[in-house]
Amino acid sequence: MTLDTMEALYIGQARSTWKTVPFGKSAFDWQMYASLIEEVKPRTIVDIGSWAGGSALFFADFAEMLVGEKFQTVVSLDITLRSVRHRARQHPKIQFHECSTECFKDLFTDEFAARLPHPWLVSEDAHHHFDMVMERLNVLLQPGDYLVVEDTSTQMQDWFAQCNDGTEEDGQAAKQSQTAEAIHQLRKKKEILQRYCMHSEKYRCDSKFLDMFGYNVGKHWNSILKCIA
Repeated sequence: MTLDTMEALYIGQARSTWKTVPFGKSAFDWQMYASLIEEVKPRTIVDIGSWAGGSALFFADFAEMLVGEKFQTVVSLDITLRSVRHRARQHPKIQFHECSTECFKDLFTDEFAARLPHPWLVSEDAHHHFDMVMERLNVLLQPGDYLVVEDTSTQMQDWFAQCNDGTEEDGQAAKQSQTAEAIHQLRKKKEILQRYCMHSEKYRCDSKFLDMFGYNVGKHWNSILKCIA
């Protein structure tokens, strides 16, 4: 994918909404998630990174449409829920939890997880403390579950870093520092995934969904995982 295409992808993503709620997903993501929901028929969807609630609302609507009565819930979490729109909060199939990913295991206790029927579709789009999230998911995920770890494209991360570099303007130093830290967290996610996947029989990359538009075309490089053991 060319850098021009990537830039256009992110411009479109920044404008994307679902039922007027900011969504934060690209056109590639829409198709990938819709296809995953249709094929996997998850009974539980875990949305890590609520933001405005658009992704949770999208997941709930598509699961109700494509899975039907067997679909139970979207569990959506973020460090703060202040940005979650009222329309998303009203959906009866969504439960929002104000929870840092650092405390993921405190939310997803054995008792809580036991109430969430499988198969699960987990969408990780929070980025911070991914090591703690993955440590707990590695225990909870069962064969047939899927994990999508977003924004693992090295090309995308390098592009972010290049855009963030340059001469600091007045008042922009703090913002640049925050962006640099976010890029660092994205790069760490790839390293953590490799630790769990390189020498494990538990996960396989599913190229059907990864490569729908060409080999690793999109934001998620080798990070749409099916739990097989």
